[in-house]
Amino acid sequence: MSDPRTFDPGIRGSVAVLPDVPALWSYSSLKAVETCPRRYVLSRATYTDLWDRTGYPEVPSPAALFGDVVHDSLEAIVRALAAQGCTSASGPEAISVLRELGGYSEVAKAMLAKRLARLDDNPRLAGGGRERLQDQLEHRIPEAREEVQHYLHRMTLVPRQSAGSGPNSRGASPRYARGVGSHPEATLQADELRAWGRIDLLTVRPVQVDITDYKTGAEDESHFDQLRFYAVLWDQDNVSNSSRTPLGTLTASYPSREVTIEAPDAAQVQTLAQQLSARVTTADELVQSDEPAARPGDHCAFCAVRPLCTAYWPTTPEPASLKRGSWFDFEGTVVERNGIKSWWLHDLGPRKGPLLLRTTSAHHAFEPGQRLRLLGLRRDEDPDSEVAVAVLAQTSEVFLVTGESDY
Repeated sequence: MSDPRTFDPGIRGSVAVLPDVPALWSYSSLKAVETCPRRYVLSRATYTDLWDRTGYPEVPSPAALFGDVVHDSLEAIVRALAAQGCTSASGPEAISVLRELGGYSEVAKAMLAKRLARLDDNPRLAGGGRERLQDQLEHRIPEAREEVQHYLHRMTLVPRQSAGSGPNSRGASPRYARGVGSHPEATLQADELRAWGRIDLLTVRPVQVDITDYKTGAEDESHFDQLRFYAVLWDQDNVSNSSRTPLGTLTASYPSREVTIEAPDAAQVQTLAQQLSARVTTADELVQSDEPAARPGDHCAFCAVRPLCTAYWPTTPEPASLKRGSWFDFEGTVVERNGIKSWWLHDLGPRKGPLLLRTTSAHHAFEPGQRLRLLGLRRDEDPDSEVAVAVLAQTSEVFLVTGESDY
């Protein structure tokens, strides 16, 4: 067994043990490594000095968490409806199922609690970050309920037939022959392609199978690429699709409408499978590289590992060019204290200009010579100063640079 690969990004407490190639690739993981190999690798590395989980701690956005809550609520309700043979979210049987679940709002609250529980030991949410997220999202429970109802109003479920309608007798495997009926959160796996996916709603009919994926964000062409990816999985999964049921429709379901496209035919599926095989080979090589490439772009603004990435910081905007109230990231060296709650920093970016950093508390103590990477500063102004001014807000993050990265 070879020694684990490690990477020191030069940030205090962030030495990474890099991951191996995954046994199976999903649509999202393939897209992630293709967008930026470095982000993929560092996001899935192990950081023993930070916490005992896999991956770099993320600061989830309220919008993303809200979408997760809606999606999780849909999954729980559809799974319960399908288990009872309901064909829709209305009718006596469905009403009884919803009553047992506690109603839409209670389901959403329970899903929110599960999501928040995963953040309990997140070191990047110390100082009340988790509580702020909880407060924001609890106020949006009525909105989540309404979105879930919109999805369910359009949904038609097919009762399952007894044969092949559930997992094996032990109930231990998520993969089994999918018989006629609606199967929420169905796991599909193409072993030869080393690819897998979890389908939001797989509806098997006697003559075809229809695939539906719930989307809580804006419409995007990538959603249809993902549906075609799932189509390949269904075609290549000899366990789930043991009856060789042909593909029917592919649907992206949004809060207000559904967009359905035709499934690829047999020749198109084979072409997509060949393309997928090539993508998996390339993805393996990207992960195994001694120096995973960084590909800066608009996606960097939402990257959880950007404080660790030397390629990102030269791309940050010049503070003096930003309007008051703008949010930005900044890398600089502490020069000296300006006042009880303010400091002078020297910009390490291409502009090499000074920055007056104001803090909301006198407890923030920096030392001259420290090199800092600051996430989420708010641009401010000072009528008595011509230099750029920024505020270290309650949600801002400070990372101490202790060395230089080899990347």
